[in-house]
Amino acid sequence: MDRLEALRRSSLMRAFDERQLQSLASVAKDRTFEPGEYLLREGTTAGLAMYVVLEGRVEVRSGGVGLAELGPGAHVGEMAVLAGDETPRSADVVAIEPTKAMQITRWDLLPFIESNPKIALALIEELARRLQAADETIAGRD
Repeated sequence: MDRLEALRRSSLMRAFDERQLQSLASVAKDRTFEPGEYLLREGTTAGLAMYVVLEGRVEVRSGGVGLAELGPGAHVGEMAVLAGDETPRSADVVAIEPTKAMQITRWDLLPFIESNPKIALALIEELARRLQAADETIAGRD
């Protein structure tokens, strides 16, 4: 999947217009991960980057328990990027097959949020959906 298509498929980026997506894609960096390699580690506080999966699959884990498998177009790590570098990561994200992902840093993303309230609102809505899903998962374990 190419960078623009991955960004278009990401629910987090739905408020971006085509020009903004192209601009974001131009500053993001591609990273590759081998199976078993961590994109993000639970509890770490260096939350300066998020990822959008371009190829391959990753597993989201919390406390060593698998929560989800994600593929192309999925995004991970956005909560810590938006909250800042002192907020601990809430989960591990591990490549489960050879994976290529687009790395988007906090300083790449913030100018878009600051310049467009629709983007900020879309990000808030996506985070609220994630929080609700996490609450439902926790309630199901009780």
